[in-house]
Amino acid sequence: MGAIVLQQKQSATATMPCRIVVDGQQRLTTLQLLMDAIQEVLEERKHSDPADRLAELVKNSIKHRGGDPDLAFKVWPTLVDRAAFTHAMSNDLSANDHVQANDHVQSLIVKAHEYFKAQAGQWLDRFPVEDGQRNKAVRALEKAVSTNLKIVVIDLDGSEDPHVIFGTLNARGTPLLQSDMVKNKILYDAKVGLEDYEESKGERDIWRFSLEDWWTKDVGRGTQRRQRIDRFLNHWLTLRNRTETKQNDEFRAFERYADDKAGKGADDETRAAVAKELAKDLVEIGRIYQQVEEAERTDIARFLERLKVINVGQVTPLLLWLLSTDVPPKTLTNCIKALESFLIRRAICGYSARSYGDLFVGLLRKLADSPVDNADGILVSYLDEQTAQGTLWPDDKELRDKFIGAPLYRHLTQPRLQMVLTAVEEALRTNKAESRTGHGKLQVEHIMPQAWHSNWPLPDDAVGDVEAVAKRDRTLHTIGNLTLVNGRLNAALSNAPWGSKRKTLADHSVLFLNKELVSEGPDVWDETAIEKRAMWLHKRAVKIWPHMGGSEGRQTREAQFDEEDVEEVDDGFQKTLIEIAADLKDPKNNWTKKALLEEVLEMKLVLNGKKVTRRSAWFKKLERKRRKGLIDMVARDFPHEFVEFFIADESEEEKPEEVTPEPEDPET
Repeated sequence: MGAIVLQQKQSATATMPCRIVVDGQQRLTTLQLLMDAIQEVLEERKHSDPADRLAELVKNSIKHRGGDPDLAFKVWPTLVDRAAFTHAMSNDLSANDHVQANDHVQSLIVKAHEYFKAQAGQWLDRFPVEDGQRNKAVRALEKAVSTNLKIVVIDLDGSEDPHVIFGTLNARGTPLLQSDMVKNKILYDAKVGLEDYEESKGERDIWRFSLEDWWTKDVGRGTQRRQRIDRFLNHWLTLRNRTETKQNDEFRAFERYADDKAGKGADDETRAAVAKELAKDLVEIGRIYQQVEEAERTDIARFLERLKVINVGQVTPLLLWLLSTDVPPKTLTNCIKALESFLIRRAICGYSARSYGDLFVGLLRKLADSPVDNADGILVSYLDEQTAQGTLWPDDKELRDKFIGAPLYRHLTQPRLQMVLTAVEEALRTNKAESRTGHGKLQVEHIMPQAWHSNWPLPDDAVGDVEAVAKRDRTLHTIGNLTLVNGRLNAALSNAPWGSKRKTLADHSVLFLNKELVSEGPDVWDETAIEKRAMWLHKRAVKIWPHMGGSEGRQTREAQFDEEDVEEVDDGFQKTLIEIAADLKDPKNNWTKKALLEEVLEMKLVLNGKKVTRRSAWFKKLERKRRKGLIDMVARDFPHEFVEFFIADESEEEKPEEVTPEPEDPET
């Protein structure tokens, strides 16, 4: 049955000798359950002599226990299984009694013992009592488990390092959990159980992960599916080593880290102190990790919910650093806001998360070597400096292009798309609104349905136009044509025409997202209406997830208006631009685009008696961009209504007389 590794424990001459099971706990525990189950079957069938001999292989004699119930059994399993093991090995208790008396309803220990007992009883009952056939079967069964089963025992003395053999054995067969090997090393270095019989209490104090089933749950998918404790161990090592830790290399990484902490040639006392220090750190960071995974941190709960949707585990070590370090609350808020903006903007723009491991490890190094009070500034600057496609922070223009032109219904998973629309819905709600509905049960609905041909005809001049049909099919899946509804309302809306859908939404939907759609939506829902709504959604999205780096970031940080003031400024500014843009259609005026732009740049915008410093920064940004191409700049930074006038067909403008162009002015 393979090899097991034991290590001798120091014990007094007159006491019972004991050994630590370094490797082979499961095999020994299973064998004990099998022997005890057979012993119980033999005892029930009055075969007392073989039953007594098997009992001596699973239990110590009373005189050797010294009154300690923990010394009753030859093998004592890990802490989490001890209650179930004790119950299973007691002949006077049944599995049903255990279910009623304990919380271990699904204990595999108890189930295994019951299975062995049932199988042994069924096999033995096949032989009749007459003619001695039953007695022969009893002797054969006893011999099979007490003599014929072979195990190779590697018995180490107290001076030998068991982890060398332990690692070699597990490399040749089915490997143990990385966390099991780390646990064994910590308990061994900390001398838990080596000097006395108090390992139960010592293990409980040092390695608390055995006390909760939460840590043993498998999470992840495919080759990444592992127990939570192993995933956490990987994140903890990345946090402490400030370098990525390869999967299934956690034990070696921990061993190197512990050895470095103890120092070369450290004595046993130093190693024990380091082991206890690392175990304490693991428990403390583990508590934070559990709060992150279960979204239990109320100060960042919304971010954690969204993080679970985008599923980016590489950011976890960075989060653990932020939440375990004395980062001031406001600084932490800024860090979380920047991280959320970075991750969600990249998700919307379709960028891969493949390079996030190196990215966030690099950020960890910068943060760890800097004052915590400046963590937000360091984090924002670091992310803003990224230029490679795998790590860049998408700006407002790129996000706007995705909102207007990308088929996000197909590019994003449904949970991610629902998260974006839900975020806009939450931003629209005020503190005077009723409590929020259960957003988790909402569905993404196409306003213009995918089957649009029957109730949503093209304009008469576009009927039969292949390009117009293709454009509509593309526009259907952009975010401007999507909203949120519950399942019953979704079924009622179906492929109905816009007028019917609008009325149904007005009658039944309580979402602010749909209130705006109903009250501000046009009479005709077409490609133009979809694009206009996409721009409206984009405007809200950049407020929810602002780009906090560069000039855009300074603008965001300098804005001190409350939400209502910002809305008033935006509305007033938009009206001002629309009024100026109307002059383009006035035949009495002869505005050129360049002249109009300069007029706008010279404006001293004052609204509600306040000088709008946020807009001053905005104007400076426009001035810097003016030479990069007027049309591109306008399409990015001006309100949609203004753009419609401003980028009118060039052929409609009166062409100037031919002159030698000035090279520094692209407009000429």
